[in-house]
Parts: sequence; structure tokens; C-alpha cells
Amino acid sequence: MEQTNKQIAAILLAAVLGVGAGAVSLARAGDIPETNPFSGDKKQIREGKSWFMNVCSPCHGGKADGAGERGTAADLRKWNKGFRKFVDTVQHGKDTGRAMTMPAWGGVLDEKTIFQIGSFLETLGVEGADWKQGAAPAQ
Repeated sequence: MEQTNKQIAAILLAAVLGVGAGAVSLARAGDIPETNPFSGDKKQIREGKSWFMNVCSPCHGGKADGAGERGTAADLRKWNKGFRKFVDTVQHGKDTGRAMTMPAWGGVLDEKTIFQIGSFLETLGVEGADWKQGAAPAQ
């Protein structure tokens, strides 16, 4: 747990300093593919799992069920808003109306990393999950 906290602190520091490893934010919603180009790619899924466990699991839980050590977050196994909305939410964050909000990771995580995380999360999908629809990002 201490190592995870140090990793998160390093990532957040990189974001503040603007030195994220190749961090890129897509300029236009049309640049985000409707489906994940890494979907089903075992190597990308492994990489995505590693990123998820180190960056996302403190809030979303190790099983992506929303039961993280920092409180309750979205159950990502039930994601049903499509790949575009996932990328947009990770990049720009989301105000949930609660004390805990989804922070914007676009200045920290590059496009490839976000896609890798998405490819891992797709493998955890439960009935009703939808990673394939091309939901338009929020403006």
C-alpha cells in the first residue's frame, strides 16, 4: 500500500509539473475511435491491468467493482457508455456531485495507456456493460 501511494504521488506530481511520460490529450472528440483498437490484444490487456492496479484501483478497487481503499467509486465492470465516453472521462474527469470526483488524467496518462486500461476493463465487463457503442464525449 505504501508503494502504491508513492506511485500515485509520483504520477500526480508529474501531472502538476507537466512532465507526464508522453501524456497527450486528444484535441477533438472525433479523434477518439468508437471502439478500442487494443480490444482483445493480450499484451495490451496485461499492460492495462498493470496501469489500472497502480493508478485506478485505489479508488475503483482491485476488481474494478468500485470498492477502493479511498471510498466508493464507479463500478467499471458495468461501464455502458461506450469507449469514447470512457476515454473522455479519463482524460477530462467527471464531477460526480459528491465529495469524491473523477480527476482528469489526460495530463498524466497518454492515449495509449488509457486505451490499454480500457482493454483490461473490457475483460471484466458484466451483463449490461457496453464498450462498443460510440457514445459521444460530453462537451
